[in-house]
Amino acid sequence: MSIDAKRRLAAAAFVALLVLSVFWPEPVVDINRLCCNAPLGVDELSFLGREAPSWDVVFWCLAGLLAIALMHSSAPPRDFRLPRLRASFPPRVLISFVAAAAAVMLTWRFADAPITAWAERIQSDAVQDWIRLANRFGGGMNPAMIVLFFYLAGVAYSVPRWKQYALSMTLAGAGGGVLAQIIKYAAGRTRPELWLGPFQHARASATSFPSGHTVGAFALAGVLLFTSPSRALRIAAVVLAIGVGVSRILAFRHWTSDVVASAAVGLIAAWIVSQLTKEPRPVE
Repeated sequence: MSIDAKRRLAAAAFVALLVLSVFWPEPVVDINRLCCNAPLGVDELSFLGREAPSWDVVFWCLAGLLAIALMHSSAPPRDFRLPRLRASFPPRVLISFVAAAAAVMLTWRFADAPITAWAERIQSDAVQDWIRLANRFGGGMNPAMIVLFFYLAGVAYSVPRWKQYALSMTLAGAGGGVLAQIIKYAAGRTRPELWLGPFQHARASATSFPSGHTVGAFALAGVLLFTSPSRALRIAAVVLAIGVGVSRILAFRHWTSDVVASAAVGLIAAWIVSQLTKEPRPVE
């Protein structure tokens, strides 16, 4: 089998594993319901990394098998050098922050209440099911799994660009996450599910502004958006990130302005990291 065919097979296997992680452990619950009816201690509302550690071991064994298969099918190694960080920041970074602040202010003023009211009107079992699955893409171990896959695949198939994605995602996600936690502590904005209004103070661990799920989703998606030559990969990354942000609004965990601010933080962090770690083009 050619290396290109192995890459496609590895990508398909990872997508299948990512989908399984979103539904886990529901497939086990469904199979048990059909044939065994044994006491499991988990149900379809349980999810990876939160409620059933003993069952999570089964999933991570499957993930480990994929990692072993990746390394076993590796291509001849090539040198990978970490890019030099460049300290120059063009004026567009400041412009981006100002534009993002304006967008958040307008969203807070004109869209928060109407969109939250609309989210309340469209609630249904189908919407709740979609929210539950979309939230899992942006939380738990899924972001870490995506970063780890790009790194392992880059090592296995000697593709420096994939290892670069992993490095940039790690830096952008960590930077955006730290900034989000600082803002959360300073803002103390109540989540819309509490129905106390946007200016009520809440403990730092429960504050609404900004959304950590959305920051992480857009930080990872932004790296691919700004650096990947694959249009399909860029579109898929952005669609998934938008899905995570929308799900946080529909779940009444965040106001729309929280999500807009979080998307801006994640994208700006991704753009800065992509510029800092980008290899300079040779002079022709």
